[in-house]
Parts: sequence; structure tokens; C-alpha cells
Amino acid sequence: MTVLTNPENYPVSLKFARLRVSINERIMLLSMFHSIYAISVKLSPAKHSSGIQCLEADSFKFYCFQTITGVKFIVVADNKQQKVEDLLKRIYELYADFVLKNPFYSLDMPIRCEHFSTNLTRFIEEN
Repeated sequence: MTVLTNPENYPVSLKFARLRVSINERIMLLSMFHSIYAISVKLSPAKHSSGIQCLEADSFKFYCFQTITGVKFIVVADNKQQKVEDLLKRIYELYADFVLKNPFYSLDMPIRCEHFSTNLTRFIEEN
């Protein structure tokens, strides 16, 4: 409160924004999501359940798309974001075109494909 009583501090500028999520927090969130996803697959009464497709929190949503090969694409989006499912399908198309057709890529390895990264970045920036 001493800041507000000192005339030298005027005009006061306030900015309200969400804090950026650190890499460690992202890893923690995604590992919790993966655990909840695995539990939901086991508890689902439907055979061959695809698990959680959308997990909603107060300020964001996790969207998940699992490929036939078991790779999960997860998008963290604002609650107001529209058509995230279309984005996930397009990411899968790019994955199929640039990663799976790459003869040097091995399944169960991190995706390090420049063409995939470039086209994904371009698609996200355009939309």
C-alpha cells in the first residue's frame, strides 16, 4: 500500500493477465492428463474406448486425439476456442504426411521432422 500513497508512483499502470505456464508445469499437467486418460480407458463400459477427448478446467481445455498407432495429440486451448477438433484432425494429417511417410522416423521416438514442424507452424499461424 505504500506504493499507492507515494505521489511519485503515479500514474499507476496495472495489467491483469494469466501467468505463463512453465515447461515443468506443462510436463506435470500432461502427465496428470495421461494418467486420467489411462484410468478413463480402463473404467469405460464401452469396449475399445478412446478415453478422454476433452477435459475442461476453469480457464482452459485439454483436447486429445489418439491415432491408430497410439500417438496422442494434445491441444491446450482457451475455453472460448472453437473448432479445436478440426485442428487436431489437421495435425494428424500433417503427422501422417510428413512423419509416418518419413523413412528415417521410428515409431515410439520423439517427432523431430523439420517438414512436419514447419507445416504445423504455418497452419497454426494461418488459422
